[in-house]
Amino acid sequence: MKAFPGLLLLTAVLTWIPGSICQDEAKALKASLLSNYDKSLRPVKSASTAVNVDFDISLKQIIELAEKEQTFRINIWLRLYWDDEYLTWNASEHGGVESLTIHSSDIWRPDIFLYNNIAETYGAIDTITDVTVTSAGRVSYLQPAIFTSACPVDISRFPFDKQECILEFGSWVYTGNLLNISLVNPYADRAIFTLNEEWILHGVPMERKVDIYPCCPDPYVTVHLTMQLERRSFFYMFNMVVPCAILMVLNVFGFYIPPDSGERLGFFITILLALVVFLQVLSDSLPKTSTTTPQLGQFFAATIALVGFSCLASIVVIRMSYSSPPSRPLPRWLRLILLRYLARLFCMNTIAEEKHVVHPVKDKEGFDNVSDKETIQQKDTPNLALDLSLREIVRYSREYSAQTREKKEEEEDQDEWKMAALVLDRALMFAVGLATIIVCLVLLR
Repeated sequence: MKAFPGLLLLTAVLTWIPGSICQDEAKALKASLLSNYDKSLRPVKSASTAVNVDFDISLKQIIELAEKEQTFRINIWLRLYWDDEYLTWNASEHGGVESLTIHSSDIWRPDIFLYNNIAETYGAIDTITDVTVTSAGRVSYLQPAIFTSACPVDISRFPFDKQECILEFGSWVYTGNLLNISLVNPYADRAIFTLNEEWILHGVPMERKVDIYPCCPDPYVTVHLTMQLERRSFFYMFNMVVPCAILMVLNVFGFYIPPDSGERLGFFITILLALVVFLQVLSDSLPKTSTTTPQLGQFFAATIALVGFSCLASIVVIRMSYSSPPSRPLPRWLRLILLRYLARLFCMNTIAEEKHVVHPVKDKEGFDNVSDKETIQQKDTPNLALDLSLREIVRYSREYSAQTREKKEEEEDQDEWKMAALVLDRALMFAVGLATIIVCLVLLR
């Protein structure tokens, strides 16, 4: 029993000694490698040899795509691999140490910049993490970074739009002859990608390009990372399109309100004000541009135009229904169009039967002849006073019948105008309904 604690102590010492020796070897090796290391020079022994950097990206999260500022912000993990000829050693000579961890600020790193960066960091990669170096000189640099790039946004099909944001990475100082960039994979890694609530990520292809700028004759190698995005439109459909569609349906059925009720114009104006409020909310969330009009904005503008047309149509129908006396007879061409053809088309024959109103022409000359004959006959009549009384009664009777006939004709004219207004109102309701269907099919596809 007394030998058991001693055995445990001996085992612990034997276990600690190799680990301590390994750590000392790694510390000494690191100090030896960095003692004469110049991180401002490319890690090649021949000046004509290009440093080949293997470039790879792992996507983490889409932070924001701001349409107003036309900026794109993303969180990605850069994966850079290259060979450093000054960081090699024989593992057997250094206690079997196969790899070292060195801070990225202590060695040479490729100056990879985001060319289309608009953030305050100027697109450079901060020296945050360490790098891993193997005994063969293979350096692995895994660096998380948040980049903000410029991204022109085309809102012509908003909210059914698809956007492409390109991030262009490349060396700022070294030409392609001194620093070559190669792709590890043709697509970015999305294994740890966090889904975005506003955008659907369809693909992230990467492309290697060689460009020659006007300032410099040597080629520069860049990598273009293309973010293929599609907007999730459910939010806008549920909060804007559906209420607008309901208002469009109410706009059609508003023609069922009788024109003489006095509530139709107020109903249409209320719908118009609601649509103007929706359009104002939409314009606040979009960039202020005059080059393109978003599809949802076109939909709201077309809806406002339809409601405005409904207001004008109601004014015309109300004016036709209340034709103040003395009213003119309904023109023949209007009677044919409304009371014959359109009435038959909309099955309103029982309401709008065509009435041929014939206004008789008063034969004043006949009246004068009759009066003259009566006057001649009255001269031969002995009882002149009685005849004069009878003539007055006849004259008053004729005047009363003429007034009654004129009033009846006036009422018939007004009835024709009201019937024509009803037929026109039905025709305008079908026209607005058809225009509503066309607008929805064209602008919501």
